Amino acid sequence: MKVEKQRQRPRPRGGRERVLETAYLLFKRNGLQAVGVDRIVAEAGVAKTTLYRHFPSKDDLAVAVLEHHGDAWTHGWLQAEIERRATTPASRILALFDAYNEWFHSDDYRGCLLLNSLQETRDPASPVRAASQAALSDIRALIRDLGQAAGARDPERLAFEIQTLLMGSVVAAVNGHTNAAARMRPIARLLLEHENIAA
Repeated sequence: MKVEKQRQRPRPRGGRERVLETAYLLFKRNGLQAVGVDRIVAEAGVAKTTLYRHFPSKDDLAVAVLEHHGDAWTHGWLQAEIERRATTPASRILALFDAYNEWFHSDDYRGCLLLNSLQETRDPASPVRAASQAALSDIRALIRDLGQAAGARDPERLAFEIQTLLMGSVVAAVNGHTNAAARMRPIARLLLEHENIAA
């Protein structure tokens, strides 16, 4: 007797997931300050009590969004993208600029959520600022690990310099210079050569 496999239905998203995903999209497009709780609950299709049950304050929600961004963007997209584009640690560092170049030319590019959050959150004690800094540190750690694997003399310095180029290109792209990452790529190659790394 033939047994048919049951089709797996997509699991319905809970209130927390809907709030988080909605806030993520809204914060990426508009920034943290411009989006209020009322808009988030309206677009998520949940009650305000649902939001506050999972996220006691807007700061708590912003921190969760920034952590989600680190998982989805840095580890989910960026890391996979450079691994798809290149095979050696040195070439993957340069591939960061290729990935950023593609990102800058996408229709939904609105700058970097992490950098925008830092600019909007000036209080050094803010958990939102700390979450932005932690997520940026994760990107720097990714570059540092690649530099170390490539044999850099000072992987920490190299990571700082490469990330500074990337962050500068993010700002330039927001200002209309969408080829900024591509133009920074040769400078990144010079930094690798300074570390005696052939790419």
